[in-house]
Amino acid sequence: MWKIKIFIVIILCDITAYCQENPIKDATYHFTIQNEVFIGNGADTLKKYIQNAQFFLLGEEHNMKELQDFTISVIPFLKTSGYDNLALEIGPIAARKLHSLYLNKQGLIDFNSKYFKHVQGAPFGFFNGKEEERFSNKAFEEGFNIWGIDFENYNSSLFILDELFDQSKKSTELDDLYKKCQQVIVDSYKKDKADNTHILATTLINSEPIKAFFKKVNTGPKIAEIIRQQVLSWEIYEQESKNNWYPRVANMKENFAANYKKLLTKRTQPKVFVKLGAVHIARGTSSSGFQELGNMVYELSNFNGTKTFSVISFARYRINSKGEILDLLEKDDAELLEFTSNDSWSVIDLARLKKEMEQGKIKLSIEMISYAQKFDMMLIPPATKYMEPNFNVSDK
Repeated sequence: MWKIKIFIVIILCDITAYCQENPIKDATYHFTIQNEVFIGNGADTLKKYIQNAQFFLLGEEHNMKELQDFTISVIPFLKTSGYDNLALEIGPIAARKLHSLYLNKQGLIDFNSKYFKHVQGAPFGFFNGKEEERFSNKAFEEGFNIWGIDFENYNSSLFILDELFDQSKKSTELDDLYKKCQQVIVDSYKKDKADNTHILATTLINSEPIKAFFKKVNTGPKIAEIIRQQVLSWEIYEQESKNNWYPRVANMKENFAANYKKLLTKRTQPKVFVKLGAVHIARGTSSSGFQELGNMVYELSNFNGTKTFSVISFARYRINSKGEILDLLEKDDAELLEFTSNDSWSVIDLARLKKEMEQGKIKLSIEMISYAQKFDMMLIPPATKYMEPNFNVSDK
């Protein structure tokens, strides 16, 4: 009898070892998106996590067409799951302007092109791609409140100058100052492109015409807030030129907290979708060296007794201008991304792997442990193109 028992134990051990032979494969799921409908077991896993969380954090590699298509498709599901707030990597003034352009049915392409020819960039940064605009339009259609929690973009100076001028009482003096400021800004951007030692933010902060213009425009809380946000943004950029990155981190946290506190007067534990660069949503200490917004939100959900679901997304496969699929797999990620595909979405359940590791069931590499400590899931798109430019190059 004891021989039979030993034999059974050996068989069970062999079965267990076999089942755990590929823990990464077991934690990797796939899905496709057809007409904004998610199909596959990967979609079911993703949706379950989203529904159970108060905060859904998506940390993206910027400029991925497929990821923007994903966010467009997921917005209706988020709405039915109780989400109606969206925090984005743009400034508060940019967020209000984005909403205004949507309400007035003005596309971003003309708006972006107007400024692109002067500063070689779009005023809202990542919204220089058409897919980003379709995403924000979808969010507005579904009734989402959009929070701009970052500073105003590097390319925003001319746009904000126009906002202040348009909202002020006109006079010959103001008109003259406005034209002088336009020239100062255009010349400063040109110099910034040509001279690596030039600090654009410092030049604009110290510009006497700009200081005079700020004093001459209309008074009032709305105008004062636009000026405050622009000056603050320049100050943050100036600190970044000195390799001091923390002011941006602190500003993101302050803006998120301010928007969240406003919601608490209307409801308890509102759900928020946060879409930022991956460095900003990490749990614990991020690769930036700081505890960024993602860690603050994680701690907030702990305080609330709710959950934060954080997803990191980046491209393994890129489609170049010739239509060729390039595999960008890095050596450190090879084991974790082994079962991803270039023709479907792949999700890797990092939370599951972390739990199994803590239970002593599996061993993970240092790289995998790092991902699992900072994020709950990895979302790898099928082969993706870059976003389609949302400005007219001929206007450059």
